[in-house]
Amino acid sequence: MLKKTNARKTALRLLLRIERGGAYGDRLMDSPLAAELKDPRDRSLLRELVAGVERWKLRLDRIIDIYYTKRAKSLSPEIRMTLRLGLFQLMFLNKVPARAAVHESVNLASEMQGNGAGGLVNALLRRFTREGEPDEWPSDPAERLSVEHSYPLWLTRRWIGNFGPDTALAVMKAGNGKHPVFIRANRLKIVTAELAQLLSREGFETSEIREMHGCLSVAEAEGLFDSPAFREGFFTVQDPAAGMASILLDPQPGENILDLCAAPGGKTTHLAELMGDQGKITAVDIHPGRLGLIGKTTYRLGLKSVITVSGDAAESGGDGAAQYDRVLLDVPCTGTGVFSKRPDMKWRRQEEDINRLASLQRKMLENAASLVKTGGAVVYSTCSLEPEENAENIVWFLGNNRNFSFEKDIRFEQFAISNGYLIFPHLMYGTGAFAAKLKREDHD
Repeated sequence: MLKKTNARKTALRLLLRIERGGAYGDRLMDSPLAAELKDPRDRSLLRELVAGVERWKLRLDRIIDIYYTKRAKSLSPEIRMTLRLGLFQLMFLNKVPARAAVHESVNLASEMQGNGAGGLVNALLRRFTREGEPDEWPSDPAERLSVEHSYPLWLTRRWIGNFGPDTALAVMKAGNGKHPVFIRANRLKIVTAELAQLLSREGFETSEIREMHGCLSVAEAEGLFDSPAFREGFFTVQDPAAGMASILLDPQPGENILDLCAAPGGKTTHLAELMGDQGKITAVDIHPGRLGLIGKTTYRLGLKSVITVSGDAAESGGDGAAQYDRVLLDVPCTGTGVFSKRPDMKWRRQEEDINRLASLQRKMLENAASLVKTGGAVVYSTCSLEPEENAENIVWFLGNNRNFSFEKDIRFEQFAISNGYLIFPHLMYGTGAFAAKLKREDHD
């Protein structure tokens, strides 16, 4: 049992929960365990440790497996995770003195499993400080890329095959970058420049994201969601690439809009702001509990046009009639474009998930199409980079629905691929997205 908590002890406990498959890294940051850390500097270090170890787990394990003289699998999960934490600090956190990283890791191991475990951790970490990372890499290029950049081998080979080695490498590097917090100004209350000035006065320095109007990045965001600007509804969280879907849909004031798979509400609220909060947006999600997140956010932002409905996007939406002017369908996906903010997802995903999810996405797209009026449009979007979930689904849909056509949008021409727009993570601050606009024109 660990004694009084600190950032490293809390990180170890959270990482072990992730490892055992019972928790998601991003959600754990809001857990009661994380909330025990009162100092903003500790909370910031906690986030960096948890995300960093998950990001670099395969590379860290390679070092452990080479330096540990016995069978690596004989290490307990607790000691292996402690070694990962120590190595991550030594390799990637320049502000943490090596002495502190080793000392704290040894203490963690000793508290959990006695002085013998502490001695093992001390010996391996001190060897690393003397000798550095072993220069023993796999000879196969894909295997080396997988280990060096810490991605599953099946995904590394897939990306090389789909995108070529240069783009695959760029995507992997972007996915391993430290993910800042991105926010979108609520332009019904404040313009972007004024929001930046207001946050600066509150102690948060921002940078404008010119590629996505209204978006700012906040490098050091600890305490941001306790700020007056947040409470007053001047902004909400949204990655730049995620804004593409709402902009493509182009909702107009007074229209009747359906947002399927809407929680937690980033795109829903974006739609409401784009249409001046005039009209009606029905936000549907299969998880009733998550619909509450949309309600809280719309209330904080002062939006009146959104109603929430519990339902399955593959089967329902409103009363089933083709009554909506526009439909946004942001489907559940593998999330391979957002590993920078959800690094634990790269170890959860399996290759078979792609076709399984693609099949579900097609059902959802057929349902969404049945709910839009003639002359209206559906925007289909994902945060995946995989063709089966993106362009191939659009090709399949258009082949089976002759009354729909793909509609181009010059604003995203630089991201154009066949039947859609694909933003690679290295082209948009670390996260990727796909979207396609499908217009309905029934023919007699």
